[in-house]
Amino acid sequence: MKRLARFLIPVMIAVTLGPLIGGLVFCLLAVYTNLFDQTGGMPIADLFGMFGIYIIFAYIIGGPIALVAGILVSIWMIWRPPYFPVVVVAAIMAIGLGMLADEIGMFRVPLVSNNLWLMTALGVIAASLCWLLTRPFWRTG
Repeated sequence: MKRLARFLIPVMIAVTLGPLIGGLVFCLLAVYTNLFDQTGGMPIADLFGMFGIYIIFAYIIGGPIALVAGILVSIWMIWRPPYFPVVVVAAIMAIGLGMLADEIGMFRVPLVSNNLWLMTALGVIAASLCWLLTRPFWRTG
């Protein structure tokens, strides 16, 4: 049972915290864009109201991607602890698989195909922070 839990914890952390981290980073990007937008942007009170919507969409769109990335990291953990490059590659592979699923019409993820670089950056940041949270669950010997 302990071994099963050790492999499920990265998936649970990726699915619960990955989209949250990605959504919060997107909220910071929206604040930065709003503050330095030359056209005026939207009022800051309206922007804070949008944060909840950003987080909800982060879970809707990023949840399946985080699930796939968490499963890839758990598979890697069968042989050895996941190092930083492993989680980054898992996040990029999960986004690539999401884009492939969108292209063949299996699973519609329009924001991945239309904003590939933004999704990749958010995915790598979220995976990196989730990697820091899963480090205590690795086998040390």
